[in-house]
Amino acid sequence: MDLINNGYKYVPDDFKGILGLPNELNAFYELYETYKKENTQYNRFALKKHWEDLFFTIKHREVEGFLNPVDAYEIRSYLEVLAND
Repeated sequence: MDLINNGYKYVPDDFKGILGLPNELNAFYELYETYKKENTQYNRFALKKHWEDLFFTIKHREVEGFLNPVDAYEIRSYLEVLAND
């Protein structure tokens, strides 16, 4: 998937070296794209479940000092909007 062409604000490759974040972001975007194509209850549940996991991944990286609090908040806020779209 070419995420840059999909217009996402936070591209997984921008977070290389931050434990788990690139993979988690990529999986979130894939689930989001799947949900947009097929608006089913299962796809919605999968997206929401992954969003919860990603929320805590971002929070952990913030606490560990890999993300500053302002950036972590902005990333979470942006992704929450997508998850609740």
